[in-house]
Amino acid sequence: MSSNSVDDYDFISVGEKEYDYAVYIFAYNERPLIEKLLTRIDAIQTRSFDIMMGDDGSEDESCETEFIARHGVRGVTRLKKNSGLSSNIKAALHWLQSQDYKGLILINVKNRDNPESITLFVERLQEGFGYIQGSRFIKDGKHINTPWIRYFAIRLLHAPLFSMSSGKWMTDTTNGYRAFSMDFLNDPRVFAFQDRFKKYEIEQYLAWKAIRLNYNVTEIPVERAYPIGQYTSHIKPGLGWINMISPLINLMLRRYE
Repeated sequence: MSSNSVDDYDFISVGEKEYDYAVYIFAYNERPLIEKLLTRIDAIQTRSFDIMMGDDGSEDESCETEFIARHGVRGVTRLKKNSGLSSNIKAALHWLQSQDYKGLILINVKNRDNPESITLFVERLQEGFGYIQGSRFIKDGKHINTPWIRYFAIRLLHAPLFSMSSGKWMTDTTNGYRAFSMDFLNDPRVFAFQDRFKKYEIEQYLAWKAIRLNYNVTEIPVERAYPIGQYTSHIKPGLGWINMISPLINLMLRRYE
C-alpha cells in the first residue's frame, strides 16, 4: 500500500495483540450503537480475532478507553478531526502496516450485521481468499426490513454496474461487512491512500481492485437487519446516494489508480 494521503490520527492502545485477524469497527458519534455491537461480539463463544475501533473524530466519547476496554477492544485509531469513512479506513490501514495481522474484517457500527459471521470471514481468510464479501442476497443470507429504495438501488443499479466493471458477478456491493487479506492490502499494485478517497470510495476501490488483480474472491451469506421505525444512516437521500454512485462511475471510467 503506497502512501500519499493519510489524515492525522492518534493510536490509543488499550490491549495487546492476541490473534492473526483484526475486526475493525468504524464510528462517528455512535456510542450507544457501539455498545450494542460490542455486547453482541462479547457473546461469541469462540474468539479468533482482535477488535479495533476507528474513530472519525467523535465528540461523544464513542471510543473512550475505559468503555472499550471492558469489551476487550485492542485499540483505537482516532482521526484528529471528522473526515469521512474513507479517511477513517485509511488511518486504520496505515496503522496496520506496522502490525503482523494476516487479515482484516470490516463490520458496520450500526448494529445491523450479525457478528456471528465474523468467524466465517476468518475461516475464508485462512483458506487463502484475498477478498470476502458478505451478502444478504445469496443462499442462506438474510435481509430483514431492508428499505425498498435501498434494496432496488443495490439489486438493479449498483451490483450490476459494479459487476460489469470488475468482471465478476457480485450481489451485495454496498454491504460494508467484508474482509481482505493483508497479502492483498500490502500488494504494491494496490493504492489505498489516494487523495480522492474521502467518503465511500475506498471500500469499493479495494473490492474492485481485488477482483481485477485476480485474487481469490468469494461471497459468504450474512444477515443484515434494519430496525423497524429506527432507520438511521449517514447516507442521506439525494446527495448521499450520489456519493455512493460516483465512486462506481470513477471505477468504470478507470479514474482511480
